[in-house]
Amino acid sequence: MVTITYGHGKLYDFESVTGWTERGTTGDGSFATDGDKVTLTKTGAGDYYIDNDTDIDISTSLYPIILWRYKTSDTNIKAKIVAEFSDASTQTILAEVSSTTETMGYTTLTEAKTLDHIRLHADDATGTVKYDFVLVCKNLWTFPTQQPESMTFNPCPPNYADLIVPSRSGDITQGFATHLAEVDMTCNLDVGDWKRATDYINGEVFIDIAHNSKTEPWQWLDTETEQFKVTLRELTFNRIGGAHKVNLKWKEYRLGSAADESYVERYGLNL
Repeated sequence: MVTITYGHGKLYDFESVTGWTERGTTGDGSFATDGDKVTLTKTGAGDYYIDNDTDIDISTSLYPIILWRYKTSDTNIKAKIVAEFSDASTQTILAEVSSTTETMGYTTLTEAKTLDHIRLHADDATGTVKYDFVLVCKNLWTFPTQQPESMTFNPCPPNYADLIVPSRSGDITQGFATHLAEVDMTCNLDVGDWKRATDYINGEVFIDIAHNSKTEPWQWLDTETEQFKVTLRELTFNRIGGAHKVNLKWKEYRLGSAADESYVERYGLNL
Protein backbone atom coordinates (compact mmCIF):
# COMPACT_ATOMS: atom_id res chain seq x y z
CA MET A 1 0.00 0.00 0.00
CA VAL A 2 1.14 3.56 -0.75
CA THR A 3 1.34 5.71 2.41
CA ILE A 4 2.05 9.34 3.36
CA THR A 5 2.48 10.87 6.82
CA TYR A 6 0.40 13.81 8.02
CA GLY A 7 -0.12 15.95 11.11
CA HIS A 8 3.24 16.64 12.77
CA GLY A 9 3.32 16.64 16.55
CA LYS A 10 7.11 16.98 16.77
CA LEU A 11 9.89 16.79 14.21
CA TYR A 12 13.60 16.62 14.93
CA ASP A 13 15.45 16.95 11.62
CA PHE A 14 18.78 17.78 13.30
CA GLU A 15 19.73 20.88 11.37
CA SER A 16 20.79 21.88 14.88
CA VAL A 17 21.48 20.04 18.14
CA THR A 18 20.78 23.04 20.33
CA GLY A 19 18.53 21.79 23.13
CA TRP A 20 20.01 18.28 23.18
CA THR A 21 22.30 17.08 25.98
CA GLU A 22 24.46 14.00 26.44
CA ARG A 23 23.35 11.66 29.22
CA GLY A 24 24.39 8.34 30.66
CA THR A 25 28.16 7.99 31.02
CA THR A 26 29.25 11.40 29.79
CA GLY A 27 32.79 11.54 28.53
CA ASP A 28 32.36 8.22 26.75
CA GLY A 29 31.17 9.89 23.59
CA SER A 30 30.30 13.07 21.74
CA PHE A 31 27.61 14.28 19.39
CA ALA A 32 27.36 16.84 16.61
CA THR A 33 25.29 17.71 13.57
CA ASP A 34 26.41 18.18 10.00
CA GLY A 35 23.33 20.35 9.42
CA ASP A 36 21.24 17.36 8.35
CA LYS A 37 21.93 14.42 10.66
CA VAL A 38 23.10 14.08 14.25
CA THR A 39 26.09 11.78 14.77
CA LEU A 40 26.76 10.09 18.10
CA THR A 41 30.40 9.04 18.36
CA LYS A 42 30.95 6.47 21.11
CA THR A 43 34.52 6.31 22.42
CA GLY A 44 34.15 4.47 25.73
CA ALA A 45 32.42 1.50 27.35
CA GLY A 46 29.73 3.45 29.21
CA ASP A 47 26.05 3.89 28.36
CA TYR A 48 25.97 6.88 26.02
CA TYR A 49 22.86 8.66 24.80
CA ILE A 50 21.40 12.11 24.22
CA ASP A 51 17.92 13.49 24.75
CA ASN A 52 15.99 16.73 24.35
CA ASP A 53 16.11 19.22 27.24
CA THR A 54 12.64 20.76 26.90
CA ASP A 55 9.55 18.60 27.41
CA ILE A 56 7.83 17.77 24.13
CA ASP A 57 4.49 17.73 25.98
CA ILE A 58 2.22 16.13 23.37
CA SER A 59 -0.51 13.53 23.79
CA THR A 60 0.21 10.11 22.35
CA SER A 61 -3.54 9.72 21.79
CA LEU A 62 -3.43 12.66 19.35
CA TYR A 63 0.04 11.87 17.96
CA PRO A 64 0.49 8.09 18.25
CA ILE A 65 2.99 7.38 15.46
CA ILE A 66 6.78 7.82 15.68
CA LEU A 67 9.14 7.40 12.71
CA TRP A 68 12.93 7.48 12.53
CA ARG A 69 15.92 6.81 10.27
CA TYR A 70 19.40 5.79 11.38
CA LYS A 71 22.70 4.32 10.22
CA THR A 72 25.62 2.74 12.13
CA SER A 73 29.29 2.75 11.21
CA ASP A 74 29.52 -1.04 11.56
CA THR A 75 27.57 -4.01 12.89
CA ASN A 76 29.08 -3.85 16.38
CA ILE A 77 27.73 -0.51 17.53
CA LYS A 78 23.96 -0.36 18.06
CA ALA A 79 21.29 2.25 17.62
CA LYS A 80 18.52 2.42 20.19
CA ILE A 81 15.59 4.82 20.71
CA VAL A 82 13.59 5.20 23.92
CA ALA A 83 10.54 7.39 24.55
CA GLU A 84 10.09 8.85 28.03
CA PHE A 85 6.65 9.98 29.19
CA SER A 86 5.59 12.61 31.73
CA ASP A 87 4.90 9.93 34.37
CA ALA A 88 8.56 8.77 34.09
CA SER A 89 7.57 5.53 32.34
CA THR A 90 9.46 4.61 29.17
CA GLN A 91 8.94 2.72 25.93
CA THR A 92 11.72 1.19 23.87
CA ILE A 93 10.88 2.39 20.38
CA LEU A 94 13.86 0.79 18.65
CA ALA A 95 15.66 -2.08 20.36
CA GLU A 96 19.44 -2.31 19.99
CA VAL A 97 20.12 -2.85 16.30
CA SER A 98 22.72 -1.97 13.69
CA SER A 99 22.55 -1.18 9.97
CA THR A 100 25.35 0.10 7.78
CA THR A 101 22.81 1.54 5.32
CA GLU A 102 20.18 4.18 6.08
CA THR A 103 17.25 2.35 7.67
CA MET A 104 13.81 3.75 8.46
CA GLY A 105 11.23 2.43 10.89
CA TYR A 106 8.06 3.40 12.70
CA THR A 107 5.84 2.19 15.51
CA THR A 108 2.94 3.20 17.73
CA LEU A 109 3.53 4.99 21.02
CA THR A 110 1.89 3.81 24.24
CA GLU A 111 -1.65 5.20 24.26
CA ALA A 112 -2.93 7.93 26.61
CA LYS A 113 0.52 9.17 27.65
CA THR A 114 2.25 12.55 27.41
CA LEU A 115 5.48 12.31 25.45
CA ASP A 116 8.28 14.42 26.96
CA HIS A 117 11.65 13.06 25.87
CA ILE A 118 13.27 10.97 23.15
CA ARG A 119 16.56 9.24 23.93
CA LEU A 120 18.94 8.45 21.08
CA HIS A 121 21.57 5.86 22.00
CA ALA A 122 24.93 4.62 20.76
CA ASP A 123 25.38 1.25 22.49
CA ASP A 124 27.61 -1.80 22.89
CA ALA A 125 30.77 -0.78 21.01
CA THR A 126 32.83 2.18 19.88
CA GLY A 127 31.90 3.78 16.57
CA THR A 128 29.19 6.10 15.29
CA VAL A 129 25.43 6.13 15.00
CA LYS A 130 23.79 8.69 12.71
CA TYR A 131 20.16 9.69 13.22
CA ASP A 132 18.57 11.40 10.23
CA PHE A 133 15.26 12.35 11.84
CA VAL A 134 12.65 11.53 14.45
CA LEU A 135 9.05 12.42 13.60
CA VAL A 136 5.99 12.10 15.83
CA CYS A 137 2.77 12.48 13.84
CA LYS A 138 -0.94 11.76 13.74
CA ASN A 139 -0.76 8.87 11.33
CA LEU A 140 0.25 7.42 7.99
CA TRP A 141 -2.52 7.85 5.42
CA THR A 142 -2.90 4.62 3.46
CA PHE A 143 -4.13 5.00 -0.10
CA PRO A 144 -7.09 2.74 -0.96
CA THR A 145 -6.40 -0.52 -2.78
CA GLN A 146 -5.51 -0.05 -6.47
CA GLN A 147 -4.73 3.63 -5.89
CA PRO A 148 -3.08 5.70 -7.24
CA GLU A 149 -4.45 4.55 -10.59
CA SER A 150 -1.28 5.92 -12.21
CA MET A 151 2.09 6.99 -10.80
CA THR A 152 5.39 8.13 -12.32
CA PHE A 153 8.74 8.43 -10.53
CA ASN A 154 11.48 10.66 -11.93
CA PRO A 155 14.61 10.05 -9.82
CA CYS A 156 17.42 12.61 -9.57
CA PRO A 157 17.26 14.14 -13.07
CA PRO A 158 20.83 15.07 -14.08
CA ASN A 159 21.49 18.80 -14.21
CA TYR A 160 23.77 19.94 -17.03
CA ALA A 161 24.63 23.30 -18.59
CA ASP A 162 26.10 23.76 -22.05
CA LEU A 163 28.45 26.74 -22.02
CA ILE A 164 28.87 28.64 -25.28
CA VAL A 165 32.45 29.79 -25.96
CA PRO A 166 33.24 32.20 -28.81
CA SER A 167 35.12 30.61 -31.73
CA ARG A 168 34.81 27.15 -30.19
CA SER A 169 33.27 24.29 -32.14
CA GLY A 170 31.04 22.54 -29.68
CA ASP A 171 29.85 23.83 -26.32
CA ILE A 172 31.44 22.97 -22.98
CA THR A 173 29.32 20.56 -20.96
CA GLN A 174 29.29 21.34 -17.27
CA GLY A 175 27.64 19.06 -14.72
CA PHE A 176 25.77 20.42 -11.69
CA ALA A 177 24.94 17.12 -9.99
CA THR A 178 21.21 16.30 -9.83
CA HIS A 179 17.81 17.89 -9.38
CA LEU A 180 15.24 16.74 -6.83
CA ALA A 181 13.22 13.64 -7.62
CA GLU A 182 9.51 13.92 -8.42
CA VAL A 183 6.53 11.60 -8.05
CA ASP A 184 3.32 12.31 -9.98
CA MET A 185 0.08 10.57 -9.03
CA THR A 186 -3.44 10.45 -10.40
CA CYS A 187 -5.99 9.01 -7.99
CA ASN A 188 -9.60 8.04 -8.64
CA LEU A 189 -11.63 9.33 -5.69
CA ASP A 190 -14.63 7.23 -6.79
CA VAL A 191 -12.71 4.03 -6.02
CA GLY A 192 -12.03 3.15 -2.38
CA ASP A 193 -12.49 5.02 0.90
CA TRP A 194 -10.81 8.43 0.77
CA LYS A 195 -12.10 9.88 4.07
CA ARG A 196 -10.64 9.86 7.54
CA ALA A 197 -13.10 9.60 10.45
CA THR A 198 -13.81 13.36 10.63
CA ASP A 199 -13.33 14.33 6.97
CA TYR A 200 -15.97 16.11 4.91
CA ILE A 201 -14.74 15.29 1.40
CA ASN A 202 -12.77 12.57 -0.35
CA GLY A 203 -9.05 13.26 -0.40
CA GLU A 204 -9.26 15.84 2.37
CA VAL A 205 -6.00 14.55 3.85
CA PHE A 206 -4.11 16.16 0.97
CA ILE A 207 -5.67 19.55 1.68
CA ASP A 208 -4.61 19.05 5.31
CA ILE A 209 -1.02 18.36 4.23
CA ALA A 210 -0.94 21.37 1.87
CA HIS A 211 -2.47 23.71 4.45
CA ASN A 212 0.09 22.73 7.09
CA SER A 213 3.12 23.01 4.81
CA LYS A 214 4.19 26.22 6.57
CA THR A 215 4.80 24.36 9.83
CA GLU A 216 5.46 20.83 8.51
CA PRO A 217 8.65 20.91 6.38
CA TRP A 218 8.11 17.51 4.73
CA GLN A 219 6.20 14.24 4.80
CA TRP A 220 7.45 10.67 4.50
CA LEU A 221 6.21 8.98 1.31
CA ASP A 222 6.20 5.23 0.70
CA THR A 223 5.35 4.36 -2.91
CA GLU A 224 5.77 0.61 -2.21
CA THR A 225 9.02 0.79 -4.21
CA GLU A 226 10.68 3.97 -2.88
CA GLN A 227 10.61 5.75 0.48
CA PHE A 228 11.86 9.29 1.07
CA LYS A 229 11.04 12.80 2.33
CA VAL A 230 8.73 14.82 0.08
CA THR A 231 6.81 18.07 -0.17
CA LEU A 232 3.44 18.39 -1.90
CA ARG A 233 3.98 20.80 -4.81
CA GLU A 234 0.74 20.46 -6.78
CA LEU A 235 -2.76 19.48 -5.67
CA THR A 236 -5.62 19.56 -8.19
CA PHE A 237 -9.12 18.12 -7.78
CA ASN A 238 -10.77 17.29 -11.13
CA ARG A 239 -14.57 16.96 -11.13
CA ILE A 240 -15.66 16.42 -14.72
CA GLY A 241 -18.66 14.52 -16.04
CA GLY A 242 -19.50 13.04 -12.66
CA ALA A 243 -15.98 11.66 -12.17
CA HIS A 244 -13.80 12.73 -9.24
CA LYS A 245 -10.01 12.56 -9.43
CA VAL A 246 -7.07 14.23 -7.73
CA ASN A 247 -3.64 14.92 -9.22
CA LEU A 248 -0.67 15.07 -6.85
CA LYS A 249 2.92 16.11 -7.44
CA TRP A 250 5.39 15.20 -4.71
CA LYS A 251 8.94 16.54 -4.78
CA GLU A 252 11.94 15.21 -2.89
CA TYR A 253 12.91 17.25 0.17
CA ARG A 254 16.54 17.66 1.15
CA LEU A 255 18.19 19.55 3.98
CA GLY A 256 21.68 18.23 3.28
CA SER A 257 23.42 17.04 0.13
CA ALA A 258 22.45 13.70 -1.37
CA ALA A 259 26.15 13.13 -2.04
CA ASP A 260 26.40 11.75 1.51
CA GLU A 261 24.06 8.89 0.60
CA SER A 262 24.01 6.17 -2.02
CA TYR A 263 21.13 6.30 -4.48
CA VAL A 264 19.71 3.23 -2.71
CA GLU A 265 19.68 5.12 0.60
CA ARG A 266 18.50 8.35 -1.01
CA TYR A 267 15.28 6.76 -2.25
CA GLY A 268 14.90 4.00 0.31
CA LEU A 269 15.07 1.27 -2.31
CA ASN A 270 16.16 -1.19 0.39
CA LEU A 271 13.34 -0.46 2.81
